[in-house]
Amino acid sequence: MPAVQFNTHERVVAGDNDNLEGTVLLFQLGNRDDLTDKALATAVMSWRRLPIQPSTQILLSIGGYDNDPRELWDIYEVRRYVQRFCEKTKAHRHPQVERESRNWLLLCGADPSVNAILYREPPV
Repeated sequence: MPAVQFNTHERVVAGDNDNLEGTVLLFQLGNRDDLTDKALATAVMSWRRLPIQPSTQILLSIGGYDNDPRELWDIYEVRRYVQRFCEKTKAHRHPQVERESRNWLLLCGADPSVNAILYREPPV
């Protein structure tokens, strides 16, 4: 059985990087109860320090909205947080970010020049 690796933004930023050679990495941008400037800065630092391998597929999420009937891109504070995260990281352009994650980032306005509804993965 494959090992499940778990790490926090704080541990990644501190240099405690597990080897992330797995096939899927779930990266939580933030949490409903903490979409602050400090949380954003920590998530950005963590993103920049991740040792992402070409074999890794990245799934992105924001926690705490499971019971909210709205889509993430319909929630102002999520849209703004995602926009700021993507301004600093260009995560929406990272080749390892999987399609659904990229699409919801774009629907949040990660890149105003891209019409997210019509977005398609570029051919490989």
